[in-house]
Amino acid sequence: MKKITRALCLVLISAGIFAIWLTPQPAGAEVRLFVDKHTVRVNDPGLGQPSILNDFNPSGYRTHNYLALVWNSHSVWVYDIRTHQWMSTEGFAPMSGLLSDELALVWERGRVAVYSAPDHSWVVSAELPSPITGQLISRGMAAVTCEDAFVVYDPVLKTWQTAGDFMVGDAELGDNLAVAWDENDALIYDLTLHQWVMKEGIAPQACIVEPFKVSIYSSDRIYIYDAMSHRWQDMPR
Repeated sequence: MKKITRALCLVLISAGIFAIWLTPQPAGAEVRLFVDKHTVRVNDPGLGQPSILNDFNPSGYRTHNYLALVWNSHSVWVYDIRTHQWMSTEGFAPMSGLLSDELALVWERGRVAVYSAPDHSWVVSAELPSPITGQLISRGMAAVTCEDAFVVYDPVLKTWQTAGDFMVGDAELGDNLAVAWDENDALIYDLTLHQWVMKEGIAPQACIVEPFKVSIYSSDRIYIYDAMSHRWQDMPR
């Protein structure tokens, strides 16, 4: 009887291990990337083998849950393990890059480019008004701050939207809203409207971006922009 019980336990344990092995693993780990002098290899679990980019000598790279990004002084490539494809944009020499689940962001001194995984395409900006000073990325949007401008990628319009003559002190980014502020004013890009929204003379100190709401804190008040109603309200801090 003990032998039967022990054998049954071993069978159940083996079945449990087999079930775990069959269960799809979460995409929480980063893509595995291997780089040598002239070759880039991405471990693609969907293919069961590496996907290889030949004759490419990268000067930098990034990895995330689904995307691998490599670049040099001539071009930039992104690989998506969901589509098993390499996609490039030529004539672009990134200084660095950022990744989220759906976007890849790279920038030069005076231009910025984004790769959209849902669209399978790169969108390169025109020459920006001034040098880039900061970069932001979320699941749905990307943005850069310049010396005197705020530039946001609109994934619906598939264009870079520029608000010039604005000295950005700081900025925050969500999936539907982007906000930048200086000593006096706050500037919001509302993806639901595809428009800029300005709040002047409020002396912002900090901002919090939620999916459809921006809360802007001054020394004595909180200003709230609701992207569902497109209205402002404020209250004592």
